Amino acid sequence: MENLKYPIGEYKPQEAYSKLMIDEQIKSIKCLPESLKNKVQGLLKRDELLQYRDGGWNIKQLVHHIGESHTNAYIRIKLALTEDNPTIKPYDENLWINTKENEILDMDVSLNLIEAIHSKMATLLESLTQTEMERTYFHPQYQKTSKIRDLVSLYSWHGKHHLAHIQLALNSKSI
Repeated sequence: MENLKYPIGEYKPQEAYSKLMIDEQIKSIKCLPESLKNKVQGLLKRDELLQYRDGGWNIKQLVHHIGESHTNAYIRIKLALTEDNPTIKPYDENLWINTKENEILDMDVSLNLIEAIHSKMATLLESLTQTEMERTYFHPQYQKTSKIRDLVSLYSWHGKHHLAHIQLALNSKSI
């Protein structure tokens, strides 16, 4: 079950990140929209409803979730850059994924959102100095202060994590 829930392993933050590591993570963020489009392009509507595990989200929900989650990540970066250790607003991703527009709208809407937000996020991240990467925000749900560099690492992993979920769902079609 853990292999289905965390197909690339659970996220493990590091104490320190080299410039090379951060650059690779930003590259991963920058490439996610194309990787995602390639993975879901041409799916039949019924295939969008494939799940990677019982009780897990379907492909369409995963795509909408990535758009919502990564939009929040971009906003958190902007807040950390423009305020002193701002407190961010947590949200319940399970409630968000079940709002009506995610059922009604095609995945293309979120694919376009992901492409736009990743373009802005990657461009912004590539422009940051080492000092700016150390700027922080506070997450009240976890009672934790995080740095922008930590967010870069988390969302690089997050994109790969859900791409792996989509691949598992697609593999289940042939079982």
